Amino acid sequence: MSQTLLLILEKIASKDKDFRYMATSDLLNELQKDNFKADAEMEKKLCTAILNQLEDPSGDISGLAVKCLGFLVRKVSEARAEELVKTLCDKVITVPAKKDKEQQRDIASIGLKTIIAEITGGTLANHAANIMTNKLLEGATKDNYEVAGDSLDILGEVLTKFGGLVGAEHVRIRTTLAPLLDDGRTALRKRALHCLAALCVYAADPLLDDMVGALLARLRGPGLKPDVARTYVQAVGQVSRSVGYRFGRHLGAALPLVVAQCEGAAEGDDELRELCLQALEGFVVRCPHDARGHLDALLAAALRYLRHDPNFADDDDDDMGGGSGSDAGGSDIEEDDDDDAAYSDDEDASWKVRRASAKALAAATAAYPDALPTIYAKAAGELVNRFREREENVKGDVFAAYITLARQVGAVGRLAAPADPASPLAKLRGDVPGVVRAVARQLKEKSPKTRVGAFALLRELAAVAPAEVAAQLPALTPGITAALSDRSSTASGLKIEALNFTRAALAAAFGGVGRVVQVRLPSVAAAGGARELRGIAFVVFSHPGEKEAASALQGVCVLGRRLHLDV
Repeated sequence: MSQTLLLILEKIASKDKDFRYMATSDLLNELQKDNFKADAEMEKKLCTAILNQLEDPSGDISGLAVKCLGFLVRKVSEARAEELVKTLCDKVITVPAKKDKEQQRDIASIGLKTIIAEITGGTLANHAANIMTNKLLEGATKDNYEVAGDSLDILGEVLTKFGGLVGAEHVRIRTTLAPLLDDGRTALRKRALHCLAALCVYAADPLLDDMVGALLARLRGPGLKPDVARTYVQAVGQVSRSVGYRFGRHLGAALPLVVAQCEGAAEGDDELRELCLQALEGFVVRCPHDARGHLDALLAAALRYLRHDPNFADDDDDDMGGGSGSDAGGSDIEEDDDDDAAYSDDEDASWKVRRASAKALAAATAAYPDALPTIYAKAAGELVNRFREREENVKGDVFAAYITLARQVGAVGRLAAPADPASPLAKLRGDVPGVVRAVARQLKEKSPKTRVGAFALLRELAAVAPAEVAAQLPALTPGITAALSDRSSTASGLKIEALNFTRAALAAAFGGVGRVVQVRLPSVAAAGGARELRGIAFVVFSHPGEKEAASALQGVCVLGRRLHLDV
């Protein structure tokens, strides 16, 4: 083994790039062997060689050296591994004298991240984490933007994985990083708040309370610049997601502040609105019990910004009755949205606000089944109105929010009195005609993604209100036929969704008399020698036992027209 390693080290020092590459590759193969062993002297030589290879002008060779680091740190003694960590940290936090040395510092950063990923625990993890924390905190305070940014980036990974091992440094980390949230460089602010959020997971309650209190105090303070306000709102949101229920005791102060920032955002500051809504969603997901008392404020903000589209004039905002889901069934939806879909503005970021609003609504719906009557009454109509959303990504989240709402209505409806006309289930059943009309319009869209989402929504709706959806099948037949006739290369998923919904709807309509079976029709010769395409039909048997009997075909009712598919 030692002789082989000596030969490899000899070739690694060669001036020939090909020799160096092959030698580094051979070393990587040796390090991957389970029986690899090296004495103290050989460990030192190997570490020196790999560190030198990291600075090789050939990117292929330095890339192999990074891979070697991951195996080497597990093969050498802990003392040697700690030296490797120290050396790499020094390379990362040292401001290069020449620009051509910047690439070597970048490689050292990648090497350090590789080591972090490979260290799993034990005393090495403890010592390495403390070494890296001390060194990287030093780098984070450097004036050089690249050095400070990379130091914070790596420190975030250290705290995420080993934050519990550096407890003695928690106060120092917080003291060092907190001022960076007011730094004029956006990237540094974001990396600093990522580090603080990772730290909060392991911080003791007094330190966590102190950090959260400082964030909220800064949000309350006067003269907060918009870019800094975004950072602090994002910090509050990330901390709440990181620590979960431990943030609950601060929610009474945090949630109104976030809502106030959202409502007070300057015209065009959609990034701040998006961050506020994401924070509200995080409060509900991670602290549902404590956020329950603020549900009205949360719903008001989410519903308000679900319609936020300042660059597009919509003259028909109240198609579904907006404030009451029970009005949806009687609403009529005009078919004038072709121009809506054609509208596009690359600089318009308001769609991110609407998407965040839809996700916040979905989170609240899933978290509070006890408040479903209120949520349904306020949100159902608004969600259906937003089916005409012009941004496809937002439309998918609106569909998902309505699916969550319908699913919750179905789950709660099984526990409520069946004849209660004021129940969400009764209101949803009354809203089905209006919802189907709105979805039928989406089935005319060209986008397969939109139509797949529409069929998924219809399938969920059919599971909750089967009879009402089955009664609306004639209105959906053109959309189903168009989906099954789609010849595009991306239409396979669309056809499956269309068939799944159709089968579910027919099963609901005829479930009382038998079983719905999907059958494939054979191709047959037509006049003139042409062959008709094979198709799929849905067959209703008068009782389940007839499925096995060929003679039962006399009692079969084939529903609807024959649907043709490409084969």
